Amino acid sequence: MTHIDHRRRIATVPALLLGLGCLSTVPPALTAQAFTGPGRFSLTLGVAAVLPADVRFVNGEDAGEVALYGDDEFDTGALGAGPEYSFAAGYRFGAFRAQVELEITGRFAYEGQSNYPSGGAVQPTEADLKARRLMLSGFYGFGTLTGLHPWVGAGMGANRYHLTDYIQRFPNPDDPSGHLRRGPGGEVPYTSLPPGTGPGFAWMLAAGLTVPLGAAALLDFGYRYTDTGHIGTAIGDIEVVRYNEDGGRRLLQIAINQTIADLRLHSLTATLRWLP
Repeated sequence: MTHIDHRRRIATVPALLLGLGCLSTVPPALTAQAFTGPGRFSLTLGVAAVLPADVRFVNGEDAGEVALYGDDEFDTGALGAGPEYSFAAGYRFGAFRAQVELEITGRFAYEGQSNYPSGGAVQPTEADLKARRLMLSGFYGFGTLTGLHPWVGAGMGANRYHLTDYIQRFPNPDDPSGHLRRGPGGEVPYTSLPPGTGPGFAWMLAAGLTVPLGAAALLDFGYRYTDTGHIGTAIGDIEVVRYNEDGGRRLLQIAINQTIADLRLHSLTATLRWLP
C-alpha cells in the first residue's frame, strides 16, 4: 500500500459528503418522527476512512524472556489509511441515542523504521494489522442547522487486534561485512517477530451532522477519535536470519518479551441509519 493510495482513499470522503449533502432538502414534516416524539429503535450500517496513525513499538512488561529493544531503541512508523465497517443497533430517548456498535477494520499496513546500533541509517520494518471492536456508545442531538442536525457522541468498549507478518530488515548496515552482511545472492538479513493478538480497553469521541432522508432513514456524517489501547507482538520466539562469511544462512530462534504500541485512530465516518 503506497502513500499515494492513502491520499486517493482519503480524498474520496469529502467528495462523498458533498454529493450526499444535497439530500438535506427533505421537507421537515417528513423528518419530524425521526427526531421527536416517542423513542425509536434504529439499525445502522456504516463505513469509515481511517486516517494514517503514528505508531511506536517498545518493550512490554518483563515476562522473564529477552527484551528485544535496548536503551533508546524502538520501532516507529505509521499505520496506513484503510477502511472500517460498522454495524449498530440503538434506541433514541428524546435527544439522546444509545447504541451497541460492532466495528471491523480492513487490513492496515504498518511501515516503520527500527534504530538498532550498527543497523545503518535505514532499517525498514513492516507488519499487517486487523481489529474488531465492540462499543457501547451514546449520542446527543441538537436542533437543526440549515436543515442538518448536529450531534456529539462518546463510547467505550473492547478492542481485539491481530498483528501479523512483522519483519525488520537491515539492507545497509554500518559495516557491510560484519554480522549484518548480506547473503551470497544479495539476500537482506532480517528479524521476524511473533504475531500478536489480544483484547484491550477502547474508548471514542465523535461529532458530526445528520442528513434527513425522510421519516424512516437518516445519513450520519462525522469525525471520530478512537483510543484502541495497546497492540503488540506476543511473548515468543523471534526468527533471526543472518549470513556467515562463507555465505551460509544462519537461523536463530530467541524467546523475547512482548513488544507493545499505543494505537489512536482518527476517522471520517458515513453511516446509514434506518428507523423500522
